Amino acid sequence: MDYRKIPLVFNVYKPVGVSSFNVVYHFKKNLNFDFGKIGHFGTLDPFAEGVLLIGIQGAQKMNDYVHELLPKTYRARGLFGPRTESGDLTKPVLETKDIDSEWQNMSKERVEEFLSKKFLGEYWQRPHMVSATKFEGKRLYLHALAGRRIEKEKVKRQIYTFDVLEFNYPYIDFVVSVSSGTYVRSLFEEMAAGFGGHGALEKLERLAVGALGVENALLKEDWPKKGDESFDLEKKGIPLDQLLYLDEFILNPDQTKRYLQGVRLRLTDIEKRANSQLICSQNYFWVYHEQGILLGLAKTVGNELHTIFNLPLSVAQFC
Repeated sequence: MDYRKIPLVFNVYKPVGVSSFNVVYHFKKNLNFDFGKIGHFGTLDPFAEGVLLIGIQGAQKMNDYVHELLPKTYRARGLFGPRTESGDLTKPVLETKDIDSEWQNMSKERVEEFLSKKFLGEYWQRPHMVSATKFEGKRLYLHALAGRRIEKEKVKRQIYTFDVLEFNYPYIDFVVSVSSGTYVRSLFEEMAAGFGGHGALEKLERLAVGALGVENALLKEDWPKKGDESFDLEKKGIPLDQLLYLDEFILNPDQTKRYLQGVRLRLTDIEKRANSQLICSQNYFWVYHEQGILLGLAKTVGNELHTIFNLPLSVAQFC
């Protein structure tokens, strides 16, 4: 298979001090083939590190579905006491307020029990005023740089898991798995407020997006280099259907041609196959030619299969 022509995702480890834009720019300038558009799936602030997913050859079309369907897991170290404009220690301390004395010597287990009861499950969070969330087409951190403090309405998020690794006041280390769009800086500020004080993050690492974790991420020394042909796309790029685990529809040659031409197929006429992995949605499906070639992403409406998008390479091959 010519991996230079199919959508791929790279699981990249972004270091501290590097912007997400600069990581994308590096791949854009150093991949040794014409890959078309490129983009990432969720910004990591420069002070943070960890998993940053980069899509090429149309894979960036999956951005909305990655945000909708895949949880993100973070490891963080918080410092109780300081309050900063950004919610982390990259900005000057505006005010200091210790948490209540009764909590300062509390056991890790008791702290975890309290925070889990307070935050696990449905969680309403206001996007941080120094974040990539947009207002009037402009990101909030750009409004903040211009001196405008924008407070958006709270948005429903989900906290799936919460574990305290260590509590040694004034520091706390924790791991949290959350729905996309959740700001861990804001979460920690609310955690500190629950104990009666302020707090700001000292460290933040994104451990995983869905099933793609730091253990398999491309470290900086493994990123592509201009003129270096050793960057193996087959080994280092992730096909779309390994990004999201979904059930599948299998089409014969005639169905494939009609499907790629935009014809809606009746579900009773086509083969459905369950994914062996734990699927992340019952509303979306991968569509394959019977030879195992990925055709695109679809959804079911009533008793019909509706296209979300098809891969250009498949259209060229079968139409």
